[in-house]
Amino acid sequence: MIKGSCLCGEIKFELSETPSSLSYCHCSRCRKSAGVYSAVVIGQAEHFKLLEGEDYIATHKAKGEGLHERKFCKECGTSLGDLITGSIYVVAASALDDDPKIRPMAHIHIASKPAWYDINDGISVFEGDYIAETQK
Repeated sequence: MIKGSCLCGEIKFELSETPSSLSYCHCSRCRKSAGVYSAVVIGQAEHFKLLEGEDYIATHKAKGEGLHERKFCKECGTSLGDLITGSIYVVAASALDDDPKIRPMAHIHIASKPAWYDINDGISVFEGDYIAETQK
């Protein structure tokens, strides 16, 4: 089990399997909510379980077709990611308390990254989504 929580501890969750990816997302939503990018872990929805704090989860509904909702703790503001999106979870890696046993493998949605930020860490870069682009 990989445990996670928000800063104030009201929200607790666990991942029952190692995520399938850990990526740096540069989409404008992640950039504006977390800084230059947000580190996110992605896996199958059935491996995500909310343990506590459902009443503390707030949702920002994205404007625009095809955009996901952003979840955060309404008490402390911790960004949680999208949580469940269809058959997958997308969780902010910063909310993990344990080692996810996976390391960053890609920068995704780099078309939205700020011009002043240079990616030079040697991992893969994708204009869009890592998973979608690698399954073409």
